Amino acid sequence: MSGLVILGAGPAGSAAAAILPEARLIATAWHAEPGRLWIETAAGVEAVPFDRLLLCADEPLLLLALGCAFADGRPQVDPTGRTSQPGIHAAGAILGASTAEEAARQGRIAAQSLAGLPPEGVLAATPLAEPEAPGRLDPLSIAQLLETPPGPARSAGILAQAALRGPRLSSVAAPARNVGFAALAAMAPATLTPRETQADTGTLA
Repeated sequence: MSGLVILGAGPAGSAAAAILPEARLIATAWHAEPGRLWIETAAGVEAVPFDRLLLCADEPLLLLALGCAFADGRPQVDPTGRTSQPGIHAAGAILGASTAEEAARQGRIAAQSLAGLPPEGVLAATPLAEPEAPGRLDPLSIAQLLETPPGPARSAGILAQAALRGPRLSSVAAPARNVGFAALAAMAPATLTPRETQADTGTLA
């Protein structure tokens, strides 16, 4: 059953959770797609459905995977943290909050918006420092970039290439972080259609 999910357990997420006690609070996610977050648990990879999402973790590639618009390396939001995709808000470090107090303030404003309450103020994304204009990477360099460990440099590089190349690169810019092979293997029984054993009774032409 879909519901409200807060992603990120830092100052912004914690402040938002205090206003939205019915929300499911998740620390990190592996991948996102419309209406679902994928997280790694002790039992494997789990799909978490949502109809409203507040992303407070500094994971811009998850918003990229959800189709949210970016500008100056940050997700585009309105004064209450609403992104370009319905039902998806952002707050905190992902918008450039530089202190725990500012992140918590942004989390409260976004949570108040989601709850239909009057917001205590406004927020706006802080542009990243002007980077050196990136060039288009060749396919091998793109593959190497996608294989690098998660972090700000990887996210910035993928966002820059996505801005140059458009939606085609955005579709392969996830997962946002690595996931264990054992966790992926644990998904197989639940996602693969069981088939009967097939005997090799045919003949080769």
